[in-house]
Amino acid sequence: MQTLPLKTLLKIKQVQSFAMTAEHLNMTLSAVSMQMKTLEQQLGVSLFDRQFRPPKLTPMGVSVAERAQAIVDAEQGLLDVCLPGDKLVGRFRIGFVSTASARLLPGFLSNVLQHAADARFDFETGLSEVLEMKVLSGQLDAAVVTISGDTDDRLNTSVLKEERLIYAVPKKFGPVGLKELKPLLPFLHFLPSTGIGKLIAREISRSDDDVMHSKLVLDNVETIMECVKSGVGFTLLPEPDVFRMADERIRTIPLDEPGLYRHLALVTLPHGPMAPNSAILEKLLQQ
Repeated sequence: MQTLPLKTLLKIKQVQSFAMTAEHLNMTLSAVSMQMKTLEQQLGVSLFDRQFRPPKLTPMGVSVAERAQAIVDAEQGLLDVCLPGDKLVGRFRIGFVSTASARLLPGFLSNVLQHAADARFDFETGLSEVLEMKVLSGQLDAAVVTISGDTDDRLNTSVLKEERLIYAVPKKFGPVGLKELKPLLPFLHFLPSTGIGKLIAREISRSDDDVMHSKLVLDNVETIMECVKSGVGFTLLPEPDVFRMADERIRTIPLDEPGLYRHLALVTLPHGPMAPNSAILEKLLQQ
């Protein structure tokens, strides 16, 4: 018996949907259905109650899936033993937080070409909270996110980078301080519901002295920086993002010590497919 249908069965058990399983495994819906029918014929049992839409696992199906997990884990363990310990081999789905993807992905891909030529990756970008949920649900093998107080403790978390936050203000207003600038321009706030947005919100609430002109919420770092360049607002963002998009129209103002820092971290499931390779992935992200 091949293990591929067992892996498909485990994915169906996880996501509770043939259609979502097909999407996650890059298969057609008919291929998923055919695999399950063939597996039922081989085992001589009914794994699904097809009176439901989508089909539900029968008690026997649940029992088979539980035992299939041990078989799939054993196969992966055998493959791990046979592979070089310092190489990443296989296909993986990785998420990157939107506010840092433009900076992190080019270097990561360059490192992959040099040090992990046998690995293949599918990428997506998004907000930290969304990426964390996708790792928990198995839709992603790992993700690079902004650490916040709301990071799910069911995930393994490894900090990759620490980035200082700084103010970016329009240079045309001269060497004025934030106290003088606040009544003149709106504060351009990256989404307060995101990991980086929550850090910014805490700093603004701590330092707000009731003279803020107004706050404008935007969901794109590039848009925020272009608005600052045009002189229509000021912002607080990670230093690498500010300097990546700054020009002669931008002036920066650091926060008072000890400052504020955004921590980018790699999150994985403790027993997920990326767990044995997380250290290698960290190295590729940090080099």
